[in-house]
Amino acid sequence: MKPVFLVPAWCLLLIGSATAAVEVEVYPESKEDALPLFRSWAAEHDRRYKSQEELETRFTAFLNNLKYINSLNLQHRGETVFAVNQFADMSPEEFRQKVLMPSRKSPLHPPSRYMTVPTVVDPLPDSFDWTDKHMVTAVKDQGTVGTCWAFSTIGNIEGQWAMQGKPLTNLSVEQVVDCDGTKDPAEMRADCGVFGGWPYLAYQYVKQAGGIESWTDYWYCSGIGGGKGTCFPCPAKGYNATLCGPKVPYCLKNESCAAKLDPSKFVSGLKVTDWKAISENETEIAQALISTGPLSVALDATMLQFYRRGVFAPILGCSKTALDHAVLIVGFGVEKGLFEKKPYWKVKNSWGPKWGQDGYFLIKRGTGECGINTQVTTAVLAKS
Repeated sequence: MKPVFLVPAWCLLLIGSATAAVEVEVYPESKEDALPLFRSWAAEHDRRYKSQEELETRFTAFLNNLKYINSLNLQHRGETVFAVNQFADMSPEEFRQKVLMPSRKSPLHPPSRYMTVPTVVDPLPDSFDWTDKHMVTAVKDQGTVGTCWAFSTIGNIEGQWAMQGKPLTNLSVEQVVDCDGTKDPAEMRADCGVFGGWPYLAYQYVKQAGGIESWTDYWYCSGIGGGKGTCFPCPAKGYNATLCGPKVPYCLKNESCAAKLDPSKFVSGLKVTDWKAISENETEIAQALISTGPLSVALDATMLQFYRRGVFAPILGCSKTALDHAVLIVGFGVEKGLFEKKPYWKVKNSWGPKWGQDGYFLIKRGTGECGINTQVTTAVLAKS
């Protein structure tokens, strides 16, 4: 590896890959050199710690993460790049507990639930992207709670609404988080508010509720990503402690579904009538994406904590069966290198626009990477 240039406490290295040489930041690994970086990072992310003990704990996690990121970048040789971001003072274990959902196998759906996917383009184009066609709203930030499932659900419904020629509308994620206590006893699955859930169940909630409010009318506040401050909603009616775990220890009734939901503010004409699953065949998923719109998916996101750019394909592997994060596939493409082509999915995340590639990530397509193909679903809306 050849140094490109040095900066006060760290450097950029030129790493050769099968695609091209890329510059990858190398972070300091000593306490003395890492401390200025930690201070500037804390100021950038507005981190304020309650005690000296907490500050020291967070700095230790930060230093360990610098070493971890450096090791990931060496392993991936520039094909995937990892970098410091808003999660840098969280250990990987804390990240899993606070941001990801409990890791669970994909539920099984009956054959009748699966969509018959038309072949709309043969062969598939090299690339396709719904963000270029104004079918995808801006990237949001779920904060440090496990509400990704609701963001994935709402992202899909937003796309389905826009596919009908309606104005692209930010819909209420918080309504789903606060109000959805839907259960699937046969599969031992449930929607659990800030503790996780499943898009296929959330579609059923929106159908049963009769509609969904806009983001403006029922704004997101469950995590620190809430633009107007964090709220403390009580669990939804029907919350199942057996399937979800203990309820939150503290909540406010005036910040909960019963106090905030206003059906008179449901987006006029938007009705969920059903939902469909798509097979694990990634060619069919691509065809469904083109014909149907952005699709809700789930995956093992354990190693996405510090993703920055490139096609995500963990060298040490990831689970294809233990899913802990829900996101939205919005497109696909092919990264063309000197010696190989890398097909990928383009995926919208819910960790804010500063994470990854402006809030998106690319993940290897065609091999079921991290289980991305095992829980692909879409809502079906009434024709309006």
